[in-house]
Amino acid sequence: MTTLIVCLCCGKVFAQDKYPVSLSVGDKVPSLIWREQLTAVSVIGENTISLADFKDKAIILDFWTSWCAPCLKNMPILDSIHRENNRDLKVIMMNASISRTGYDKEQKFIRQFLTDHQNFFSPLTLRSDLYRKYFYFRVVPHYVWIGADGKVKALTDHTQFSKENISRFISGKSLSLTPKTQ
Repeated sequence: MTTLIVCLCCGKVFAQDKYPVSLSVGDKVPSLIWREQLTAVSVIGENTISLADFKDKAIILDFWTSWCAPCLKNMPILDSIHRENNRDLKVIMMNASISRTGYDKEQKFIRQFLTDHQNFFSPLTLRSDLYRKYFYFRVVPHYVWIGADGKVKALTDHTQFSKENISRFISGKSLSLTPKTQ
């Protein structure tokens, strides 16, 4: 019996070290997330960005996939919100594909999407396994609202975007958003 307990404890410790606990509302975003290099795809190529490039701004991470109708419908809406509030808000649209073939497909999809939406302003990035672990979700779209203070302010679905909510978020006021459950 003692051996079994020791094995379970050791296994649990290993799992916690290997897979970080998903961040919750109120948590400070760790520095390794701020430094993580993200691949932003454009029509002509790729470049790298990180959240650190946008420190001291409110940030919305939009996790999406090409097969998600609400994701695709909301991308231009969120891009418009980003464009209108560019001085104080950064929106990063991050692919949520989990398979290698999905990753390649999404890269092609992004290029075609940007060709079809030539005035698109927000960066579209390829997936980051680190982000998926820290901002865990099961269903897309999934939005992570990070305040200018570096803390997670909300985890929502697509129904929470309104001028009032965005204005409150950018100004650092408290938010009463309906949390996403999956």
